[in-house]
Amino acid sequence: MKIIKKFQSRDNTKNALIGLSDEIFIVEFYEFGKRVGEIEYTDKSYHYVEDAAENWVTGVMTKETIKHYNKKAA
Repeated sequence: MKIIKKFQSRDNTKNALIGLSDEIFIVEFYEFGKRVGEIEYTDKSYHYVEDAAENWVTGVMTKETIKHYNKKAA
């Protein structure tokens, strides 16, 4: 996966990495440096994926949401 963009919360506790793999956007979500999960965004625009990453680092998206849509069970 090629990393395209990184997002970080103001307090540095949450991060999101947007990547591209086989023309599919993937976002990896981290909290306190620990991986929470990743979500594949098939058939979604880059702006949609950016919004998801931003929602995580600003506290709009929850761990429960990530676990629900998680690509690989944690």
